[in-house]
Amino acid sequence: MMPQLETATYLTQYRWTLIALFLLFSFLVVSVLPAVKTNFLIRRSIGAGWTGAPKTSDLNKGPASLWSWDKI
Repeated sequence: MMPQLETATYLTQYRWTLIALFLLFSFLVVSVLPAVKTNFLIRRSIGAGWTGAPKTSDLNKGPASLWSWDKI
């Protein structure tokens, strides 16, 4: 019988899959997510000083009003 279809290995495969996914998730949360957050905060602080940035009131409007031709 082929090992993929052997019912005795289902639980073992399931367990190792869950362990691998948990380790991947832990790695992403511990190392990648803080780096992305730091990068986002740096970009946001740099963008806040930019004079061409839209005002907060403009951000609350829909996308059609932000990209309309009357603001050009």
